[in-house]
Amino acid sequence: MPEIGAVFLDAGDTLLAADPPVDHVYRDAFARHGVDATADDVHGAVHATWREVDAARALGEKRWKGPGGEAGFWRRFVGSVFARLGGGEMPEPLLAHLIAHFREELHWALYPEVPEVLAALRASGIKLIVVSNWDSSLPSLLERLGIRDSFDDVVVSAVVGVSKPDRGIFDEAIRRAGVAPGAALHVGDSLTDDYHGARAAGLHALLVDRGGRRPPEVESIASLAELPARLAGRRTA
Repeated sequence: MPEIGAVFLDAGDTLLAADPPVDHVYRDAFARHGVDATADDVHGAVHATWREVDAARALGEKRWKGPGGEAGFWRRFVGSVFARLGGGEMPEPLLAHLIAHFREELHWALYPEVPEVLAALRASGIKLIVVSNWDSSLPSLLERLGIRDSFDDVVVSAVVGVSKPDRGIFDEAIRRAGVAPGAALHVGDSLTDDYHGARAAGLHALLVDRGGRRPPEVESIASLAELPARLAGRRTA
């Protein structure tokens, strides 16, 4: 890997994970509104709905700029998952409960290596920026989890108006970092959004592959704990 002056880190499933998992939270919330589904059922419905979101993005739809902004997006998303599981029209209290749940820091957990890795990268002088497909609650969540001050900036898709893998969000991160694309490394867990998206924008990329499922040609790390060693001796001023 060539010299790196800035590292961009994805948030969900890279720095932090939902605790309990999203599928379990949806299952329990849906059950309170008459939908009896397993966590596996919910998992399938959630991923099918995200595939619809991705297909719409590929056709030019901006995730956060539809009717109702962020709230409208989550209303349509949760409503679609609920309907896939036989729930019919989504009750408004269900949406309010889920939004409130996922904005609480108690329901998110940092991966164990994160504090030490961030400290090591900060000590090296490398610029650190979060680049995430998240709504506008992310900066506050990172603050409450105690890691916001480890980053020079947070680039959130809902705020900048463009989502990974669109190069626009990477271009914005490059602008804020003040480095050339070839001096930036993006690290995240999504093969499409993080790895291929960053490389298409001219950045270097590493896939966080905690489950060991990467294609053989993809450059990856098993956890963020491997990142400082990868970057050792490759920092630019």
